[in-house]
Amino acid sequence: MATEAPTFYTYPTAFGPVTIGAAGGAITAVVLGEARLAGEKRASAATNRCATEVMEYLAGKRTAFTVACEPTGTPFQRSVWEAAARIPYGQVRTAREVASALGVPEAYRAVGAALRKSPLALIVPAHRVVNAKGAASSPQAAALIALERRGA
Repeated sequence: MATEAPTFYTYPTAFGPVTIGAAGGAITAVVLGEARLAGEKRASAATNRCATEVMEYLAGKRTAFTVACEPTGTPFQRSVWEAAARIPYGQVRTAREVASALGVPEAYRAVGAALRKSPLALIVPAHRVVNAKGAASSPQAAALIALERRGA
């Protein structure tokens, strides 16, 4: 993969702006809203590709992301993000279920903390992880779950 300097760009979507960061051709961040990320503010091939996938997802036409991603995080955070990415489209799990799947059932609070630190909104579907009562963590998460359930 060719080394590309970090870039970021904010794209308008029907759900509001989404800022996407990339470096070396891989996505490093997806932020709901406008954000200042590392690098030069300009669209790149990687951010454009990711924006297309995000817009397809938000339109109900995509159930999984295929862009290359390189999020920065601890080994535990990365394992949590990978576990969240394995939750099927339109389904939810509790943080305790994710922790159990990772072999650390009592680490459910750490799972929640790792999900809140994910730099890849939507791509790491933290919105699919709900509390013990089945409630979404935010109004945005509830809206994304509803979007997925309509398309599932």
